[in-house]
Amino acid sequence: MEDAQWPDLLHLFASVKNLDLSKDSVPFLAPALQELSGERVTEVLPTLENHFLERPQPSGPVKEAIGKFIAARQLAGCPVTVRHRDRASDDEHVSDSEAEDSDSELE
Repeated sequence: MEDAQWPDLLHLFASVKNLDLSKDSVPFLAPALQELSGERVTEVLPTLENHFLERPQPSGPVKEAIGKFIAARQLAGCPVTVRHRDRASDDEHVSDSEAEDSDSELE
């Protein structure tokens, strides 16, 4: 699926509050989320509150892409809490979505 097609697909899930992404899906979806800007960042997944990421935590361009999406949501007044999950045990670590530095939200 092309990055430009993801927002159209995600529009089908407008009422989703929790987005739980596996480590296998994050590299495909993160670049598409990063491309959302302005009004588009809240048009796609408008009710999103929690973004669950499976461990190991993303790094490099994927981490940067998710950080930019989270920062854009924050600026739009629609903050998202990032939660890291160990899929095997369902343990969670909650990151503060109100942090100034969006990169720190993914640590």
